Amino acid sequence: MNQNLQTTKLDPGSTKPGRAFFGKSLIQRQFADTMARWVVTAGGWIIIASILAILFVIVAEVYPLFKTPSVNLVSTFKAKSVPWSLGLDPYQDKAYTVENDGIRFYSLTDKIFESQPELAEWNSAQVTGVSPSLKNFPVLGLSDGRVYPVNIEFHLVYNSDSQRSIEPRLKAESSVQVRSDGSPVTLLTHIKNEKGYQIAAQSGPGKISLIQVRLKKTMMGTTRKTMSQDTITIPIEGKITAMVFDEAYDSLLLGTSFGQIFRIDLEDPFSPAKLIGATSKPGVSVDRLDFILGGYTLIVADSEKNVNSYQLQKSETGKFSLKKIYHFPSHNNPVQLFSFSLRNKGFLTGSKEIINLHYATTRETQIQIPAPDNSSFRAAMIAPKFDGILASDNSGNLYRWHMENPYPQISLAGLFGEIWYEGYEGPEYVWQSTGGSDEFESKFSLVPLIFGTLKGTLYAMLFAVPLALFASFYVSQFMKPDLKRIIKPTIEIMAALPSVVLGFFAALVIAPQVEILLPGIIIMPLVITALIVIALLAYEFFPGLRFLAKNGREIYLLIFITCVGGLLSVIVGSLIESSVLMGDHRIWLKEVFAVTYDQRNALVVGLAMGFAVIPIIFTIAEDSLSNVPEHLKASSLALGATPWQTALNVILPTASPGIFSAMMIGFGRAIGETMIVLMATGNTPVMEWSMFNGFRALSANIAVELPEAPEGGTLFRILFLAAFLLFIMTFAVNTVAELVRLRLRKRYQGL
Repeated sequence: MNQNLQTTKLDPGSTKPGRAFFGKSLIQRQFADTMARWVVTAGGWIIIASILAILFVIVAEVYPLFKTPSVNLVSTFKAKSVPWSLGLDPYQDKAYTVENDGIRFYSLTDKIFESQPELAEWNSAQVTGVSPSLKNFPVLGLSDGRVYPVNIEFHLVYNSDSQRSIEPRLKAESSVQVRSDGSPVTLLTHIKNEKGYQIAAQSGPGKISLIQVRLKKTMMGTTRKTMSQDTITIPIEGKITAMVFDEAYDSLLLGTSFGQIFRIDLEDPFSPAKLIGATSKPGVSVDRLDFILGGYTLIVADSEKNVNSYQLQKSETGKFSLKKIYHFPSHNNPVQLFSFSLRNKGFLTGSKEIINLHYATTRETQIQIPAPDNSSFRAAMIAPKFDGILASDNSGNLYRWHMENPYPQISLAGLFGEIWYEGYEGPEYVWQSTGGSDEFESKFSLVPLIFGTLKGTLYAMLFAVPLALFASFYVSQFMKPDLKRIIKPTIEIMAALPSVVLGFFAALVIAPQVEILLPGIIIMPLVITALIVIALLAYEFFPGLRFLAKNGREIYLLIFITCVGGLLSVIVGSLIESSVLMGDHRIWLKEVFAVTYDQRNALVVGLAMGFAVIPIIFTIAEDSLSNVPEHLKASSLALGATPWQTALNVILPTASPGIFSAMMIGFGRAIGETMIVLMATGNTPVMEWSMFNGFRALSANIAVELPEAPEGGTLFRILFLAAFLLFIMTFAVNTVAELVRLRLRKRYQGL
């Protein structure tokens, strides 16, 4: 023993043989273990931190969408007199007010009165009515029976230091006499566009004076102005209480004290006025009629302080009618203020005690501004950039609020609920990220995208799960080991195929062939199953044929049967199409089921994405089945159970946690798939379960829309919200899978 110790001693100076060697080795092992533990722990924390960082970035981009709109009082100062109407430049530096004796300009920055331009032919008249305009073209009704259009412009001026200033300019148009008796004009409205402007003013009981000014450029580059004036008599009961031009259908709408709404066709203004709608109760008069941006949604305020939105609809016979869309919160006093946004479907209504900011599409009242103590509102308007509100009270005070409301169209109801959009017959789920023009807003319902994601995943799983699970069951339990060593790696290699290759193949090869061979593909599972059953019966009743399918090598016969069944299905499908399906299955689907066949549809996606999911499900399920302890299988066989009984009653329950995990991982893979869904579908956000229609998934939508989305814009943030939903869906699937797996494992751990 001493001899052995001396042999292992490496340090001659040591008093204890072998201590240096074993001590040094122990320290090294402890150091290596410690470093390995720290590296593994650090790697785990880095992964967790990375996922949380990604989630934080997504939430940070999404959060501004749901911030509560707010207003902040910026300035208050007193005007010369009580304004009838207000106007504002886009930068909120300068404002103008329409007051009894004309128009005045104020500096909102310096809170001072600046100027009162002299108006030609004013003749000491007083303002008795105003048709305001956010385009800075107010039309004044005067005490001597005239209407007086005024064009106001705000010019940007930069000094030598590149400092910006606003220079207001006023240009008065020619006034027009509308009341021959010289009585005041109190009710009027107007509309202006690039062709000129039109003014409608009440010129007497039941009489409307229509003034039309046309602008036309001559060959010399100058502008020629022509004016026409007509007086229309409206034989209606009650008084005319409100009027507004309808530019979309070239008409004039009139509201009466009896609650009726009439339409005058401006192409034939002398034809009888047509009744198109009425308030909720007889005798409830129409107080205001106003259109919001786009000119398709009409806001009606009545004498019961209700505020409702309507859409003017035209039938196939040319008859017009008003269809009620939404009801907004009522006021406690008559609604006398109105202003709409030049950027979206926002508008404000106000009475003397409060101003409400609404959003027409989502029916939300987003901001409420109560009147200051001991005063009441007289006029109000929304800033041109939808970033402020300017108002005045009955004492002549001007109030300017800064508004934080960058995403007014976004709400939970708008993202996940049915919305009644302009031009639609009723509430719908719609995704349309860009409008046809500035007047038509984008539509951001995420429901069609969530629906499309689940639809594509469902069809992929219907195709992939049976094939993958049956294949894993056969390979792990019945296939010969030499074949298994070939088949399993081959299937696993399928997972290495890039998604873009599968998507490209699906779009250019699978989709056209499926369209041609659809009847045969539909009956193919039935035909192949029938042939397999026939082969099984022959195998059982004719022992002499068993050489065709030796134990563990049945795959050869199954491949042959599948090929024969596929060919037979195509032939039979062609015969069925020519004899039963009107010669073209697409026409038959359209005529019989009213289903339109899209070449790139959910069936194609299911086939292509199924091939992407099969390797994942197969590999995990096969490993779970193969890793069941051998003693369980041996015990079952020793007790007299057949291999099939053992596989079903012992192996399968024991491996069920792993099989379920395989299915859930495949489900998560299908949910997040992008390129196959993007290339193999029509990418249309429709909500139909038909396998013959396309869809749009969340992941594909992000890939399509993100390159075109302005950073920080509404679409940009909604795409991050879509990514957040994908994260939540995947997290939920994995969590459920783990819980079920643990429950199954606990249930069958006694086997």
